[in-house]
Amino acid sequence: MWCKIKTLISTLAVAVAGVAAGASAQSIEFHQWQGTTSFMRQPDQVVANTMAEWRSLWARVGAHAPDVFEPGRNHAVGIFLGLRNGPGYGVNVLQAVRRRDRIMLVFEERGPPAYMMAQRTMPPPQPRMEPTSRALSAGPSYGVANNFTPPGAAGFVSPGPPPVVSRPPPPIGPPTSPWAIVLINRADLPVTIEQRLFR
Repeated sequence: MWCKIKTLISTLAVAVAGVAAGASAQSIEFHQWQGTTSFMRQPDQVVANTMAEWRSLWARVGAHAPDVFEPGRNHAVGIFLGLRNGPGYGVNVLQAVRRRDRIMLVFEERGPPAYMMAQRTMPPPQPRMEPTSRALSAGPSYGVANNFTPPGAAGFVSPGPPPVVSRPPPPIGPPTSPWAIVLINRADLPVTIEQRLFR
């Protein structure tokens, strides 16, 4: 009896270890190139699996594709931020990891210090005030929520001043179109691209 319980405990321990290993992220080696000028005016993210797609990524930035891509052994990802209103913007690739049955490539957009500070200090959006709901038979609804007062009453309730939103200073310099091309040293799993937003 004790032998059966011991075997069952060992089997459960192996199963739990396998699940934990599958759930954890495994780092994947990658190489990247970055720049501030591309032909892309809109944000875009492209995965390349063939030599033609690899060359197309580099054509978007007006450069010759390096001879390092091997179809069937590599994935390549192009991340294009689109047109930005000045210098100081770029793509920061944070990690490439395997999560279960796919490769996750995580990046964030970086900007000038004033822009990054403004993104972090922007107030949350104010909730909209909706009119109160009442049955039609009860007559019209009046209240502060819709800024109306009953007929015959003087004035109305003002919603107050609008919130102050800090804005970054105007850019200095010509517009840019930042990009990054990432070469992932695996091709056996699909790639998902994830942008981490400002924190």
